[in-house]
Amino acid sequence: MFRPLSLLILLANAALSLAQSTAPAKLVVTNAFILTMAKDQREPVRGYMVVGEDGRLLTVAAGDPPAGLQAKESLDAGGHWIIPGFISAHSHLWQSAFRGLGSDQTLLGWIDALYKPAVKSSPEDMYWFTLDGALDHLQHGITGVYNFNFEARARGQNPQTADEYDQSGFRAEMDSGIRFVHSMSVGKATELGVKPAYGAEQARVPLKAFLDWTSKQPKSSNFLAVMITGATAFNNTYQQTLMEKQLGDEFHLGNESHYLEPPNTQYEQQSKFRWFMDSGLLSKQLIFGHFIHTNPFILAESGKAGVAMSWNPLSNGRLASGTADIPACLKAGIRVGMGVDGEASADVADPFENMRSGLYAIRDKYEDATIMSPYDVLRMHTMGSADVLGVADRLGSLEPGKFADFLMVDPTRFRTVFDPYASLVFVAGERDLERVYVGGDLLVQNGALLKQDMAKVRTEVTRRVGALR
Repeated sequence: MFRPLSLLILLANAALSLAQSTAPAKLVVTNAFILTMAKDQREPVRGYMVVGEDGRLLTVAAGDPPAGLQAKESLDAGGHWIIPGFISAHSHLWQSAFRGLGSDQTLLGWIDALYKPAVKSSPEDMYWFTLDGALDHLQHGITGVYNFNFEARARGQNPQTADEYDQSGFRAEMDSGIRFVHSMSVGKATELGVKPAYGAEQARVPLKAFLDWTSKQPKSSNFLAVMITGATAFNNTYQQTLMEKQLGDEFHLGNESHYLEPPNTQYEQQSKFRWFMDSGLLSKQLIFGHFIHTNPFILAESGKAGVAMSWNPLSNGRLASGTADIPACLKAGIRVGMGVDGEASADVADPFENMRSGLYAIRDKYEDATIMSPYDVLRMHTMGSADVLGVADRLGSLEPGKFADFLMVDPTRFRTVFDPYASLVFVAGERDLERVYVGGDLLVQNGALLKQDMAKVRTEVTRRVGALR
């Protein structure tokens, strides 16, 4: 009895495997020059990729696909370059509606200029502003983003009713087609009237309500996680850090905190570093955004704790915030990703320009052209950002099992290529970006969105910003 049953099981499994192997793939890309950004695979691959029905990569290999391979769609890359989609580990999507404000201001003056009109926004305004920012990111080749949602508390609203802003931002993120981490503000402890030493029930209520709401939304692989928008640097009480630590532990959420960004408050903010340490918030669950005005003690302790940081060269330069010491961060063991920040502080969500500006700034800082390579910054804007956000198992490189989020770049303008990574970072720009895919779906071609009416979105945004002004 046992042997026939075992044989039947083996035959059934073999039939299933055969059916899976012969089922048409979603997409096959041939004749491609692939920079996978996979670990220990620096040498580009001249070959092909196969994308399954679930939007994940089945194969990335040299040469031609096997004879008989079936696919619903095929793309002959014609020798053009394929790279992973960029990931911004630090963005404020809604700020795309407010570009050019505070042109002669550093951070605090710029914040005043930005929020003067922004605080008048309705949740529906924020839907359109966030959608505009997400689509603009996609047009520039950013397929994954950490988005700081608009903080309704900036309007002076009761935290228990602020969730409608998070819901409108979440809907926009979903509708755009970008992969995203949604970052939610839990408020400031000084404004919430924190009760016991370990957090505020007032902050817990809207956070739990939002998490419950997201769990009831249609399932989508584009939604990566919810995280907490850290506010310790902009708060005057240790209770803030304790509150964020408690909520993060209770709901298993990461935290990205703007920290040590402007030069004029660096010593005050440095004094708060003990709050991160003493509360236990200094951990692998914490990302420091900007993290410019550090010192050896802060770097060493952050590295020991497994902290990550998001580097934002474009906005740091625009706001005269300074240059983050990335080589020192890496030496201390701090994981580094890159972000394009808000489109009112960096003004363009261009990862090519972000990499180039960042690399030049570091080389200027050290007066050493060998301190950081083009490969290093490209990896930070792909795999580095995926690692910082805790999604490196799904994004950041072109490997079987990961999502097929990739870009096709036309190398014609590069002329002779001595080093493909140098060509991408030193030469490439928005005009060289031909195609943007998310999960094997073509979303952008030659700068044009294929599944969204960007003209309609921008008309709506312009109308709504005009009303705020």
